[in-house]
Amino acid sequence: MKRLICFGDSITAGWDGHQETRRLTDRLSEGLGWIVTNAGVPGENTEQALTRMNKDVLECPFDRITIFFGANDSSLHKGIPLKQFKTNLIFMARAVSPQKAIFITPSPIVDKKQKGKRMNERVSLYAEAVLNAAKETGVPLIDLHSEMLRLPDYQGMLLHDGLHFTNMGYDFLATEIIRQVKKSEEH
Repeated sequence: MKRLICFGDSITAGWDGHQETRRLTDRLSEGLGWIVTNAGVPGENTEQALTRMNKDVLECPFDRITIFFGANDSSLHKGIPLKQFKTNLIFMARAVSPQKAIFITPSPIVDKKQKGKRMNERVSLYAEAVLNAAKETGVPLIDLHSEMLRLPDYQGMLLHDGLHFTNMGYDFLATEIIRQVKKSEEH
C-alpha cells in the first residue's frame, strides 16, 4: 500500500482550537486509499521542523510527502525571515526528493481575528516564497493561498480564530491534496 506523509504545522495536525484531530488524515486516507501519516506539529515553523525531519520524515517509508508551512513562519510572534523560510523549504524538498514532495502555500487568514499576530499581507509574501521554491526545485505545488482567495467567502472555511480550518476547510484542502497526489502519480 502506498504511503503519504503530511509534514507541517497545526493546520496539518488538524488543530480544532483545542487539540490535534484526524480531520485531514482521515479524509486523505479515504480519498487516496493510502496509508497517511500526519507529521504536523502545532505552533511550529520550518526552523523547528528541520530539527525533527529525520525522525518524522526521512526515517519513515513514504511515496509522497506534503510540505505545508508558513502560518507560523510568517507570523509576527514566531516568524522567521522570508529568505530563511524559502531556504528551509528548498532544503526539505531536496532532502526528500523533489519528485516525491508537494509544496502547499499557506492559506490566507482573517487579520482582525489574529489580533496582530499575523497579517494577510505578510502571509501573501510567504505564499509567494513557496511558489518560488517550487519553481526552483521542480516540486509540484498546491497554491492553496490563491485558491482560497478566489472563493467568495474563504473566511467561512476558517475557525473563529481566523487561522485554523473548519470541516469545510479540511474538505477543500483534502480535495486539493488528493488531486495533486493523483496527478503526480500519473507522471
